[in-house]
Amino acid sequence: MEESTCCNDSLEFSVAEPKDYDSALDFAIKYYYKDEPMNNSYIGGSSPADDDVEFSVSFLLQGMAVKAVDRHSENRLVGLSIANPIYSGYVDDLLEAAEQAKTQKWRDSLKLLAHLQQSVNVLQRFNVEKCYDIEIVAVHPDYRGRSIGARLFQGQFDQAKQLGYSLVSADCSSFYSAQIAERVGMERIGRLAYSDYRDGNGVQLFQPKEPHLEIQTFAKLLH
Repeated sequence: MEESTCCNDSLEFSVAEPKDYDSALDFAIKYYYKDEPMNNSYIGGSSPADDDVEFSVSFLLQGMAVKAVDRHSENRLVGLSIANPIYSGYVDDLLEAAEQAKTQKWRDSLKLLAHLQQSVNVLQRFNVEKCYDIEIVAVHPDYRGRSIGARLFQGQFDQAKQLGYSLVSADCSSFYSAQIAERVGMERIGRLAYSDYRDGNGVQLFQPKEPHLEIQTFAKLLH
């Protein structure tokens, strides 16, 4: 995507670069995982799993992250979105990664992500070979209420096109991120109540409080 600014504010949106990795990692831990329902409602504890964070932020190095900075505050990082690719064999890779996960929390999270993909099967549903899946959307608390989340989504749509994707998806684990996905024109194609997802022993692994009652999957064809 091209760098963009709005005449009414000091924010600048652009593709994150490898030099942004450390600041993005820190930002994701502080302002994404802290509030993300899957993470903070896990029965084994709310601290983010290191292997989860490292995996998710690594896609910044593939050009799949968009950042928002405040130019009037020494280019302070105030918003971040990171995506990852979905491809043929993706579910099998998730399940294999789950078996090799260093932490039980990341293992259980990967199995849930695999379950979601098996349920919606975005590649087959839209007859495409790959999909650009928005995973992280986070905004600094001081800057919320300024449509930064929606603008990060739009920036990711632009970047997906640049990288040759015709389809974007997002598993919105938060009620609020689902609202943003709808606002930017994404179509809801699946939903899973947290109370309906349990492990092999019948235990509900993720138990968030209202209004985060379900994970909603959205998709958007790019034209």
